[in-house]
Amino acid sequence: MALLDLDHLKRIVGDDPAFLRQVLQIFIRNAPVDMKSLAEASEAEEHEQVAFFSHKLKSACGAIGFNSAYEDFKQVEAMAKELHDIQSIQEKVNALTEQCIGCMDDIEEIMNGL
Repeated sequence: MALLDLDHLKRIVGDDPAFLRQVLQIFIRNAPVDMKSLAEASEAEEHEQVAFFSHKLKSACGAIGFNSAYEDFKQVEAMAKELHDIQSIQEKVNALTEQCIGCMDDIEEIMNGL
């Protein structure tokens, strides 16, 4: 459970296990869809859409305490807004995809323990 700071999430939403599960389920449902859209936007070299989905994912990760991804999505968002080289952006997006897959396992483990 190294990727997710559950204490951060509890500070934001409280310690009710049912509500914590609900918040985490929303992340599990939405993040893969948004990650796919982010990857597609980077492949299509659509900087504006990369910035949009990076911002959306940054906010979601920050809310649940996925702090390392929060910082990385923040960086991708800035890179897209500054029209950085799309290959550099794609490399970050690919790494973030792997990181998010790892977090999904983390979240499942947390939800099983609630």
